[in-house]
Amino acid sequence: MKYSKKYKVELVTAFKRGKFSIGELARREKISKPTLSRWIRLYSLGGKANLERRKSGPKETPINAKFESLVLNLWKKEKRSPYMMRKDLQKNIKRNGHDISERQIKKIYKKNRLYVS
Repeated sequence: MKYSKKYKVELVTAFKRGKFSIGELARREKISKPTLSRWIRLYSLGGKANLERRKSGPKETPINAKFESLVLNLWKKEKRSPYMMRKDLQKNIKRNGHDISERQIKKIYKKNRLYVS
């Protein structure tokens, strides 16, 4: 269930004022104690801004510029699918302790408007 930032702040401030314990407040509002505890911890760490709803799923990771130029140079030599590009790159990159995902290659292809025919 999704809760508004305003609602979360109301519950956290009610707890901080000492009106209720976490257990009492959680029972009264019919939410789990771990959820309420997380909101209190987040609020303590960063205030109201930390109680914003966050996009679920994997976090966006920036693409390394050196890696992007490597992919583009390989593309110029031989056009290949993201899957095959990843296979070719893995041989070299893993030796250096790095890893690459097909998803990152797809992002580079999309950004640079590269298509496999």
